Amino acid sequence: MFLLLSLLSLLAAPSSTASDTSARFKALRFTQEPYSNIQFVPDFSRFTHAISACVWIKSLGSAGYPTIFFYGSNDLTMMDDGNYICIHGTCNDWRSSFTVPKRTWYHTCVTWAVSSRSHKYYVNGELLGSRETSSGRLLSTGRTLILGNYGGNWANHEFGGEMVYLNFYAKELSASEVKEMADNGLCFNMAAVDKHEAVRLLKWEEIMKKSRGGTITEVDMAGTCASTIKLLSQLQAMKTKLDETTEDLEETRQELERKKETELSLDQELKNVSSQLNATLADLEGVSKELNNMQEELEKLSTRLNETEEELGRAKMELEKYNRTKNKWDWSMFLTEQYVNTTISSEQSQQIRTSWDDVAMKLVGYTITDELIQFWKIVDCLELDNRPWSMLYSDTYLNKELTEELAQ
Repeated sequence: MFLLLSLLSLLAAPSSTASDTSARFKALRFTQEPYSNIQFVPDFSRFTHAISACVWIKSLGSAGYPTIFFYGSNDLTMMDDGNYICIHGTCNDWRSSFTVPKRTWYHTCVTWAVSSRSHKYYVNGELLGSRETSSGRLLSTGRTLILGNYGGNWANHEFGGEMVYLNFYAKELSASEVKEMADNGLCFNMAAVDKHEAVRLLKWEEIMKKSRGGTITEVDMAGTCASTIKLLSQLQAMKTKLDETTEDLEETRQELERKKETELSLDQELKNVSSQLNATLADLEGVSKELNNMQEELEKLSTRLNETEEELGRAKMELEKYNRTKNKWDWSMFLTEQYVNTTISSEQSQQIRTSWDDVAMKLVGYTITDELIQFWKIVDCLELDNRPWSMLYSDTYLNKELTEELAQ
């Protein structure tokens, strides 16, 4: 599982153009002749403090000094048999440790940094040699880089083999990083996005575009690496699916977070509602007590009302009895100070009625108007709820003279 994730991580990097991708699967085969080489002046200003050069090699020639590349005056040189591994003009011979047979692809790197003062040589991920370099000395710039020969067109220095995926990195690769490159294998190195793409500042894809001298042919590695390419294609599809699943999971996580926040909000709202309900219940208990008190008061008032109605009934009987004995009513009494410009009270109405046994008969001869009806109600207040007052507003009575027939 860890290996799968590591492979997938190598797919997550900037994409290359179609032509660049195609160039990565092309090897270069150099014939064993002095003029079969590539020469150009690279921008090495980015490598003055640290550099690593890594390449896959298949040795086919028989030259005494088969040179992979040569920069400046041995400022940086690599041969394919462990001899002349140079930095700053000082070369080392590590052929005694080199055991790779001819016609076999192998991975090789040289690394250096001014900070570590260490120049190292690796083959197939194993450190074959290391030496200390001068303090503070930087890698020179503005020199010519030659691939496939030493010094230009020197005889017996022809590379005479195949190389692919030569890259220069602006950092000192660690031993573990170099071993990882070698262990990943030739095809994987070409097919996958370089893990150190950010510091791969002089690329094989760029080298493939340089002018070539002599006889240098391209070798298509796509067939050789078909199974690896297929595997990486499948891994790319898996990565795409994994990315989509990761996005879905992230969306789901965010949705769960939102729901959690909503639940917390609802829980707080429920607590608030519960608190409000408790307060309302306390208020209702107080209201219930007040209602009970009001009920008691109403019962007392009802008792008093019943007593009052009984008293009114007795008063009515007395009044009716008195009215039956009285046939006249003295209208002049309304001109007394007791009634003029005053509102007739219930007690005054009762007093008036004691001298009038039949209100309607006493009003015979008057026109029935709203004012008369209102006066009638006042003096007849004891029977206010028992009289059919509304009929007096009908066309039969309103604005008509009150006759004895109508009064009866």
